[in-house]
Amino acid sequence: MPKETIKISLTEFMNFVNKSGSAKSTVVSNAKNKRDEEYAHYKDYWLKLREKIKAVHRKNGTHDDLKEVIDEVIDERKENYRIATDGYCSFWKKRKIEWVEPPKMTWTVGDLKIELNPELGLVFNNQIYVVKLFTTANNHLDKRHADLILTLMEKELRESIDDDDVIFAVLDVKRGKIFEKRNHDISLFPLLKGEAKSFETIWKSI
Repeated sequence: MPKETIKISLTEFMNFVNKSGSAKSTVVSNAKNKRDEEYAHYKDYWLKLREKIKAVHRKNGTHDDLKEVIDEVIDERKENYRIATDGYCSFWKKRKIEWVEPPKMTWTVGDLKIELNPELGLVFNNQIYVVKLFTTANNHLDKRHADLILTLMEKELRESIDDDDVIFAVLDVKRGKIFEKRNHDISLFPLLKGEAKSFETIWKSI
């Protein structure tokens, strides 16, 4: 019998790491159910926001350009999108931002494959940032969990970047709060491997 390949996004893995107890099983179950169904973009709650942020920076757009996305989503999503765009703009502020393409790769642990596709490559304050967007309706990202994700980005993406001075970051979009990795320490990596193995185990048991 062929092995089952489990493919998930970094966002799904972030959500898993950010939970505890039975909530972890719920994250895995939701991810598995989505794979069992034919994937449709409308089910990706924050897709339009992520795509809009990228498009605006690629075109050197403005805050107002970004906020146009609120009118592009269904009514029940508008308030969360309004909060998220306000949060992103509070991070953006008056910074002059230039776009660079962020690196991408897949991290494999056992039969689990996690897509490491940070959405943004931004240049501001004479510094290049590779940024993963954290977008959920109800949860905030804390430093402890951000450090785990930043460790994964540092460990797996650093080799694909020529510049050692590039900073990996995770942005809690709704709060406009950015978590940066200012060193190359990967001592938390074993914990991440443990989380990945736990995800795989739960997936195969449900």
